[in-house]
Amino acid sequence: MPYTEGMSEESSYWPEEAERNPLLGPVQSLLERAGETPQSEFTLIQGLKARGLVPRDYSFHPLTLFRVHFQVFNALYRLQPIMAEQGWALVISPLATYRRPFREGESARALAEQGDSALRDFYLDWSQYDAATEDTVIELLAGFWRKMERGTAPDAQERARALAELDLEDPVAPEQIKRRYRRLAMDHHPDRGGSQARLQRINAAMAILERGQ
Repeated sequence: MPYTEGMSEESSYWPEEAERNPLLGPVQSLLERAGETPQSEFTLIQGLKARGLVPRDYSFHPLTLFRVHFQVFNALYRLQPIMAEQGWALVISPLATYRRPFREGESARALAEQGDSALRDFYLDWSQYDAATEDTVIELLAGFWRKMERGTAPDAQERARALAELDLEDPVAPEQIKRRYRRLAMDHHPDRGGSQARLQRINAAMAILERGQ
């Protein structure tokens, strides 16, 4: 059953979205309680976990992690025009999402256009959520790091260092690299008590290994 407690009247603008995304109302409530204090994605999810709306082990599996992440950002992009009608500009970022009064001459459309339209379209498209599998989520993460670190295929020394970061060495098959990456990324996720720095090194190593492919 969708969560409805604390949902403002404006949330009924998209009853089908409230039905599809049970986090729409709760995310709105958390942002309203926070006022103008920035909230990270992690902080918002912790607030949702405290209400029993997100599984405590959501980050243990890539697909569950993706689904929670998608629902949170779908809610944020749906709430952006709702809050605009209330006179609030909702600034959306994984590290600092917050609402603030509109500046003189600023419009809701201008605020939305400041962001990444491709990201907004992605999170408003439920087919992306429905089509996601564990393999496509892993590929999505790897694709992100490929974009962050484009270049030619690594040389032998660079490849060896990257493999060592994943506790591997040549000869090793691509599928084995992907399986190890997935295991390490899950084990070292901060929500499981892991190190953010270690997770970043793991992601960077995977990006190096995927270069030139």
